[in-house]
Amino acid sequence: MRIRGLVQSKVVTELTAEADDAQAARELIEAQVPEGYELVQVHNSMPRGGRVIATGQIRLAAVDELEASGADYAAARAALLAQIPEDHRLLSVLSLEG
Repeated sequence: MRIRGLVQSKVVTELTAEADDAQAARELIEAQVPEGYELVQVHNSMPRGGRVIATGQIRLAAVDELEASGADYAAARAALLAQIPEDHRLLSVLSLEG
């Protein structure tokens, strides 16, 4: 049996921005996101002083395909899982047969 899996990096990088309000802080974070990355999360805090500090997490948006085969689904899945780099996560699995 052959299967295909989609994997994506789970490595995140943090960005920070400071502004007078949450919306402006988020816009500053969004402006920093490089091409090929996606914004995963934004957290706002307001320490003393009244300014909003936003912390954003980004990761590579690219999704890669892996293929594996085995005598049955369980064996093919085990072979697929063995190929996944430690810093990636499995998004989906598709059977390529029947």
